[in-house]
Amino acid sequence: MQANNKQMGLHAKDMDANIGLVSAHVTGRLNGLVAQIKIRQVYKNWSDDNVECVYTFPLGWQSVLLGMRVELNGKSLAGTVKPKKVAEAQYEAAIDSGDLPVMLERSGKDLYTANIGNIQTGDEVVIELDYAQILKAEDGAIRFSLPTTIAPRYGDASAEGLKPHQQAFADPQAEQRLFLSLELSENLSKGTVYSPSHKIQLNRQDNQCAFKLEGAAWLDRDFVLVIDRLGDMNFAVAAQDPVRPGEATVLTGAMYRPESSAKNHPVLIKVLVDCSGSMQGDSIEQARDCLNWLFGQLNNSDQVSFTRFGSSVEHDHPELKPCTLIHRQLLKAASRRLNADLGGTEIDDALKKVIAIESGSPEESKNAVILLITDGEVWNIEETIARVRASGQRIYAVGVGSAPSESLLKDMADVTGGACEMVTPRENMQKAVERLLHRIRQTQAIEQEVSCEAPIVWQSKPAGHAAAGQALMSWTQIQTHDSLLDGLQMVQTIYPNGSPTPCPVVWDNSQDLSRIAVALRLNDMTEAKERERLAVEYQLVTSETNLILVHERAENEKANDLPELHQVKPMLAAGWSGNGVAAYRRKAPSLQVLRSGCDNAPFIAESHINMSQSVPAMWRSNRTHATARVDGMANAGMDDIEIPAFLRKQESSSDSKPVKTFVQKFKDIVSTPNKPPQSTHTVKKPQGTSDELKAILANKTNANNPINELLTSFNQIALTHTRFRSALAACLRKNQANYMEWLITKHMKAAGSGAPIWAIFISWAAENLSVELDRHAEMLLRDFLIPIDSDLQSAIYAELSELKRDANHHLPSAQVD
Repeated sequence: MQANNKQMGLHAKDMDANIGLVSAHVTGRLNGLVAQIKIRQVYKNWSDDNVECVYTFPLGWQSVLLGMRVELNGKSLAGTVKPKKVAEAQYEAAIDSGDLPVMLERSGKDLYTANIGNIQTGDEVVIELDYAQILKAEDGAIRFSLPTTIAPRYGDASAEGLKPHQQAFADPQAEQRLFLSLELSENLSKGTVYSPSHKIQLNRQDNQCAFKLEGAAWLDRDFVLVIDRLGDMNFAVAAQDPVRPGEATVLTGAMYRPESSAKNHPVLIKVLVDCSGSMQGDSIEQARDCLNWLFGQLNNSDQVSFTRFGSSVEHDHPELKPCTLIHRQLLKAASRRLNADLGGTEIDDALKKVIAIESGSPEESKNAVILLITDGEVWNIEETIARVRASGQRIYAVGVGSAPSESLLKDMADVTGGACEMVTPRENMQKAVERLLHRIRQTQAIEQEVSCEAPIVWQSKPAGHAAAGQALMSWTQIQTHDSLLDGLQMVQTIYPNGSPTPCPVVWDNSQDLSRIAVALRLNDMTEAKERERLAVEYQLVTSETNLILVHERAENEKANDLPELHQVKPMLAAGWSGNGVAAYRRKAPSLQVLRSGCDNAPFIAESHINMSQSVPAMWRSNRTHATARVDGMANAGMDDIEIPAFLRKQESSSDSKPVKTFVQKFKDIVSTPNKPPQSTHTVKKPQGTSDELKAILANKTNANNPINELLTSFNQIALTHTRFRSALAACLRKNQANYMEWLITKHMKAAGSGAPIWAIFISWAAENLSVELDRHAEMLLRDFLIPIDSDLQSAIYAELSELKRDANHHLPSAQVD
């Protein structure tokens, strides 16, 4: 095996790392309901080759990318938005000429891909991205979410339009840091600030509040911030349009508070729960708990159906039936049986079949809603949104997990007039479902009107449904040529039972409201040419436009060869498919340890091992409490766990026998007076031979060959370990390995322990048999073999090769390779 010393990727300036990694430094300000965020990424090439680096990353729901600056070795340039084909041609030309081009493209719903070409050895490329996002204040609370990784998604990314270089594949071995600090405006600083996803350190001075992350954080889960107890936020903020002189954009917000509270009306709920493999662990447990609570809140006038889905759709209760006491008990029992065992996330087919469920009358069926619980990790987002839009049924979605697909779930709720709640593994899903149930019962049809004295050029579509406490927001483009701007007011009226409510306009030209409004308008435009024209005019990255800039190098600094492509892989989302535990508030399971001491008296002890949250979640699996101690012993040199039980030292002294009392001895004599004395002679077990290993080598093509199974298992286990010893220990717990008794016994003295012999054997088997080691397993193995004596490696290699030849010699000629 050849060593691969290439090190490339994304790296923060203040981190002294010797391997390529990704880190994100996030700063910004939450200014009222407008989040203004800056992300700083640093790309560096540690390899000896010219590299083209590609990195696909997420932004928040309906975020608007506002700009990009790039620094190369101290020189800074700003990017320009151009039509996609023009930008791609300029990028390829710069690659050929040896310059350094940077191109940012939209690769999917709230997904972007950065392409950096011709990063030469030692180059450091800094990319700064600016984006904005409009937040909502629901019932006096704001929830800000910063996506950090892309969880594995079900389906074909290519079918959704993603090119191969844009597709992100999570790397379970990746370690990528998150650094974050944000400021809050004065009106937000009055609220209660907390994060359900990370530990934060607050700093309050006068009327201002700022915070930063406390301790180490990783790009393996979304950062979520909640600001509560704010009260109703009715406002109107405006900014001049930088592209169209004489026009301004106004963002208006109001809380819907009907004069008379609506009565709770009966509900028809089609419950649809994701039971695909990605929901394993924290997510499916949360779903069980909250559904058991939900079914207990319904009454005889409510109607419910219950469906599970994965690769298939399973209707546990396929009809909308009244929630009698018996039906509620059946529903609760079904919720307690939930398991994430239905394969992939075929959400589109599941929605199609649930939409088709009808009640007793067509009129009742129109009022039915769908309560969807899922992580939404699918690629067919556009197709799914189109289906629910055409159905006419409102979607109330609960997004679960560390990195759920916020874009899919919020878009489905938005286009159908429903609502969406996102729940981290550390939050109580019951509270989220309780809020949704309240909105389902009280949502009613409304009409919203926003007016002002200035002429209106364009206005966003008003919401058609709302419940008490819901935030209603609207965009208005106005003319300012001859209008009196001082004292301008926006008048909001919500029908029924609404009265005109004036709201003074606050002017703030520091916010790019016009560009944000145009980005939202583009979502409703179908003409590609018009979308492209407007996107270039307002400098927005869309499916028709890219951000591009080129750093022109001096002639003697230009790249002489084409770059080697390197795709930066994101971290695997914490808790995805049961890999890792993100809910640190859950009590750690106890570990029962069975030990036999010299007294041969077994006892049970409980061990509670708390794993620090600074450790990447992939290494905090549901088994971590048990394996952490085992892996720790392996890394500390206790090699007896790395070899089969037949090589572990056993106590054989007389002291190991339990001490009998005088009464027990007397009973033995009375009950067996003529029993002959037991022989104390110990028969020594003969040393094993090479025959068993030779027989396995002779049948190496057998699919059930234990060596093939061992290497396949080692490949899988290596993905979740960083040391060979711990990976080997886990591998040997899963695989029968008695065929190695002869080889390990023979070389134990020279090797010092069983681990080096296993490493040499696995290396030889990978080179000579049919199972190839992947790069994770090879990396662990190569690192472990470096200090092992080369003479020992050569001796074992020669011995194994001779066994292989002998095994082939005794095979029929047709079976010899």
